Amino acid sequence: MNTQKNTGVFSPVDVKKKKITIIGSGFVGKAAGKGFINIGHDVTFVDINTILIESLSKEGLETCNINDFCSNNRDIYIISVLTPTINDKLDFRFIDSAIANLGRVLKDNSNWPLIVIRSTVPPGTVQERFVPILEKYSEKKIEKDFGIAMNPEFLRETSAEEDFMHPWIIIIGSNEPKVAQILEELYAPFKAPIVHMTIKEAEMTKYVHNIYNANKISFFNEMRLVAESIGVDADKVFNTVVESAEASWNKQYGIRNFGPFDGSCLPKDTMAFLSWSNEKVKKKMPILHAIIKVNERFKDKEYLEY
Repeated sequence: MNTQKNTGVFSPVDVKKKKITIIGSGFVGKAAGKGFINIGHDVTFVDINTILIESLSKEGLETCNINDFCSNNRDIYIISVLTPTINDKLDFRFIDSAIANLGRVLKDNSNWPLIVIRSTVPPGTVQERFVPILEKYSEKKIEKDFGIAMNPEFLRETSAEEDFMHPWIIIIGSNEPKVAQILEELYAPFKAPIVHMTIKEAEMTKYVHNIYNANKISFFNEMRLVAESIGVDADKVFNTVVESAEASWNKQYGIRNFGPFDGSCLPKDTMAFLSWSNEKVKKKMPILHAIIKVNERFKDKEYLEY
């Protein structure tokens, strides 16, 4: 993994113009497309939702049907199709269909295009699922005829366009130096830290990112229930904790491979607080209980090997 901080001056004049097609033009795709337009690229928006396409057209944005000629011979195809969860399982129907359609388009491409996946998918999906679909419908081969990358997004829905123009980090997941270079040049004007990693690492990063955020929210929600039940100002406590706890101000805390937590404070205090909450406050704390349980399991070599 390699990290680079861009310090170049943001100027459309310095941008080598690319022909980009956005496939999946919801708030994520729209933000990316408008951002690339702002720095001088030729962007076309594609979506199965005709109402959305009409809305984009009314904004003066270039739109296109994926099967039309205007989708051919583009430099970069950015896929930001939704990957919904149905019955607790990922539903690939929409993105599989979009990628199959793109494969048909690539069949008639005369150039060497780059396909960039921004949809959230589990590790291994791009190489094991999407590449075979593209090769099947395009009758072309990865690396020789086209490139592929994973470029996860971290946009907030309420400020997606602003977030895209001012990213706090850019992840480029690629297995080919040529692909990495193209995307690095594409994102250079945004003056953000660029992290290079493999496609599978980039897929994993997006999930860890979201699950970490979810964990933090649930943790403080659980603590708030206890605080409010005993008349404690939760906001005052939490605002102090994020300043005092090393896990907040030390970015490396907890992420290094040091195994389960131990020492004189963490094991005894987690157990004591859980016991006190159950017996005195009568509040169940499933997250704290899971923290202790997982930590104990990590002491078991057989559990780790399984």
